[in-house]
Amino acid sequence: MNIELRQRPPARVATRRYTGPFGEPLARYWRTDIAPWLAANELIDCPRYGVALDNPATTPAELCRYDCCVALPPGVSLAGAPETTIAGGAYAIACFKGTGAAIGAAWNDFLSSCVARGYAFDATRSAFEHYPRGTSYDTKTGVFGCELCLPVHGE
Repeated sequence: MNIELRQRPPARVATRRYTGPFGEPLARYWRTDIAPWLAANELIDCPRYGVALDNPATTPAELCRYDCCVALPPGVSLAGAPETTIAGGAYAIACFKGTGAAIGAAWNDFLSSCVARGYAFDATRSAFEHYPRGTSYDTKTGVFGCELCLPVHGE
């Protein structure tokens, strides 16, 4: 797996909470709830982030929480959408391209690769998926791309 270490700036984001199984059900939530919300607020081309708040290996699927986030342009706030900051700093980053059903295995491979390389996880910051501006979704195949981002100590 190709992993690079990179410094990421902090990002001010609006969030929408999803609770339920990860994988394809979460991918469907992005398509059916988040994409229309982004379009209605003219934020469809803004970078997006996905932050898993629970480990699906230790939390029942129906209780897993995940924040779908969108970077807010300066001066923009969304009524009814909590704001937070995705922390900046050093991150191990790997590119993912696949379906919602495949992203869990990609995360497991990424985490194993980071451990094997001796990267020290920084538990004061959250791991996340970064969907850069211009990220596409193939409606026929369900394939999308993102960056898997793991906070690490130093660089």
